[in-house]
Amino acid sequence: MQTFLQLSIIGISMGLIYSILACGLVLLRRATGLLNFAQGDLLMLGAYISFQFLVKMKWPMLPALVSSILVYALFGLFFMFAVFWPVRNSAWPQAALVCTIGASMILQEAVTLIWGSVPLTTKPFVSGTVSFGNLKLQNQYFLIMATGVFVILLIFVLFDKLYPGKLMQATAQDKYAARLIGIPIVMTIAFTYVLNNVIVGLAGYMVAPVFIITGSLSSLQYKAFAGAIIGGFGDLRGAVLGSLIVGLVESYSTYVTTIYKDAIVFLVLILVLIVRPQGIFGEKIADKA
Repeated sequence: MQTFLQLSIIGISMGLIYSILACGLVLLRRATGLLNFAQGDLLMLGAYISFQFLVKMKWPMLPALVSSILVYALFGLFFMFAVFWPVRNSAWPQAALVCTIGASMILQEAVTLIWGSVPLTTKPFVSGTVSFGNLKLQNQYFLIMATGVFVILLIFVLFDKLYPGKLMQATAQDKYAARLIGIPIVMTIAFTYVLNNVIVGLAGYMVAPVFIITGSLSSLQYKAFAGAIIGGFGDLRGAVLGSLIVGLVESYSTYVTTIYKDAIVFLVLILVLIVRPQGIFGEKIADKA
């Protein structure tokens, strides 16, 4: 029972990280039609930036967090204008997707040039452990869970209750009509990129003490893709639920094997695609004649 509780807490905390990545993917997809293959690299960059402020520069927690968020926001704008904007009107729809793949490679090389290839570590943001009988869990996992729930709730409130969320949805549905009624398309898309980069950077900030900081952190995006597909790509509810499923499957599978846990995750993805190709919340699209 204690092992099950431990694996559940770890699975939920990682599932929430995947949820943040997946929600960012859905936001960009809905606002720009772009499938961002550099999403995991933005998380990796967030972890390196946290290391820079907390370890290299030895800043206190709060100034480091605020400064990191500012850097994430500015880099989100840079990412938009460097990767998406030059090819937004390309006659080849896949141009922007290929640009994100190129951006992924550039980010991998850039962090190696700046911080080196040696794995880096940061201390947990909250020290100590919580005991459940003989079971002990780092408080960092509970901080990840609390932060993940907070960020995801903010995303849902933004889309359901706040005016900027309505602008983002209108822009995603019909950019031409949105422009006609006076919605600032460029600012709305820029806000989407900034929001995506901030939440993904925060995810990297939170997992930095749990993982060794290397370029391999970018591989977390594949679990986010799996979660978004399982939930029904394009639906925020599906992105969250699917990512939580991925996190729990990954965690529980370590009870049997630690080597093939990723294979088990993607086996579940394949089974879901066989049974329900559109995902849990996805709508079935009728075949064209």
